[in-house]
Amino acid sequence: MKLKMIIADDEYNVREGLKDVVEWDKLDIEVAATAADGPELLDLCTRLQPDIVLTDIRMPELDGLQAADYLRSSGSSVRIVIISGVQDFHYAKTALNLKADGYILKPIKVDELETVMLEVAESVRRERSREEREQRLKRQLQENLPALRERFLAGLASGMFRGEEELASKLRFFGLSEFAERSVIAAALTIDDYEEAVERFSEENRQLIMFSVSNILEEIAQRHRSVIVFSPHENQFVALFFHQDGLAVRHMDILKEMLDSTSTYLKMSLSAGVGNTVDRIVDVRYSCLEAKLALDYRFFTGNGAILPIGDFSEGRVHIDFSRIYEQQNKLIHNMKLGKVEEVGVTITKIFEEIGKDCSYPISYVQSVGVEMINMASRAFHEMGENVEAVFPDLPEVITELYRQHHISDLVGRMQEIFRIVTQFFLRKNNRKNSGIINKIKTIIDRSYMENVTVGRLAEEVYLSPNYISLIFRQETGTTVTEYVTKVRMEAAKELLKSPDLKVLEVAEMIGYENATYFSTVFKKYTGMHPQKYRSLFIME
Repeated sequence: MKLKMIIADDEYNVREGLKDVVEWDKLDIEVAATAADGPELLDLCTRLQPDIVLTDIRMPELDGLQAADYLRSSGSSVRIVIISGVQDFHYAKTALNLKADGYILKPIKVDELETVMLEVAESVRRERSREEREQRLKRQLQENLPALRERFLAGLASGMFRGEEELASKLRFFGLSEFAERSVIAAALTIDDYEEAVERFSEENRQLIMFSVSNILEEIAQRHRSVIVFSPHENQFVALFFHQDGLAVRHMDILKEMLDSTSTYLKMSLSAGVGNTVDRIVDVRYSCLEAKLALDYRFFTGNGAILPIGDFSEGRVHIDFSRIYEQQNKLIHNMKLGKVEEVGVTITKIFEEIGKDCSYPISYVQSVGVEMINMASRAFHEMGENVEAVFPDLPEVITELYRQHHISDLVGRMQEIFRIVTQFFLRKNNRKNSGIINKIKTIIDRSYMENVTVGRLAEEVYLSPNYISLIFRQETGTTVTEYVTKVRMEAAKELLKSPDLKVLEVAEMIGYENATYFSTVFKKYTGMHPQKYRSLFIME
């Protein structure tokens, strides 16, 4: 683009000569007009807005220096080149004070004129390029202002700005000066179970989710005065609630509106941690840290919660650790016995007791679960079993416990693990018990005619009377005594078919010393007395 220039000289021939003596096109300069005096020059400058003025120092009415002085004082950025004779040299020094861009001495030499004008033209272009670059940067700054504002607020939340002067300057730049002297409460919001929710999404969709959540939170913030929302990182949102006219803003109500709106419009659950009030914005990092800490207690409360840090920083609730240890031992005992239902109930009781005090670190609660896994593993080894038969990768099972985000998830996973372990022992016990039961039945079948008692059977199988009574009933649905009676009664039925044997003899042969008692038991078992039963076969 050519530069516009006005030539001013009171002599017509000089003006025309200056137009023709230089090939201005080669210098990318266009002679837009000529002026015969100072007033005409100023009028042309107002109308044409030239880039360069080439003016003689001596002109009627208003000379070149006076015109230059007027242009400078009016704020014009036009470049001025002064032409003067030798006799005006000292007078022309004034041009230096006026910050003239070039000075040419008469008689004019063409090569000198071209050199000076080329330098001035290049200077104009450099300045124009600088201005364009500056304007471009300003436009980019305006375009990126939201992102810069987010970065500033993220730095503010992390404590990057400690100096009050620096902070005040940045607050002014981002149009946030009104919040400089107000108390503030910070809230940290996050999408619940975010990684699981978006693991199948493309990066574009993940960013779309973040934008949608930010948009909803920002719209709500704009409806309420004194609320600022920003997102320092993926799935991290911060809301700053500033006191207004000395009164605390209704931050809990606004947070509930935010959580309800994201649930309604995006079908996504958010949780929010809330820090304590700080008196100065420069200290907002402390409230932000508390808000993030409060979010960790979502482990105890579950998703979709608003968690003020004050609710978790009060005195601890008493936990009966002796009861927890007792329940853990009961858990392992029931596991060994294969009692699946009791094991599940015990796990729930253990974590309900721990969950009474939400001030314990999440890692501690998780470590209780790990301890229970280790107790189960020790039980395997003590019983000569290989835990890898149930869990080939036990370290991964333990690592998975530390990945549980909520206590309910941890309890669910623990119950699943112990259900598998307990069923292993149940199957093992069933196989073992089946052998024991068969052995007991065999002993009874061969010695029912003797005084068969639970104590005697226990001695023969090397187990306690209570244990064999328990497993016999579990496996057969009947007691040992009932089974002995059944065997005796079936034997009696066969013996009564023989007419040569008396009822008393039959009773003694199957182990009863009292015939009357035998008859009572037989009637209860078959529904008829021994004599009547025998008569059925004699009639035949």
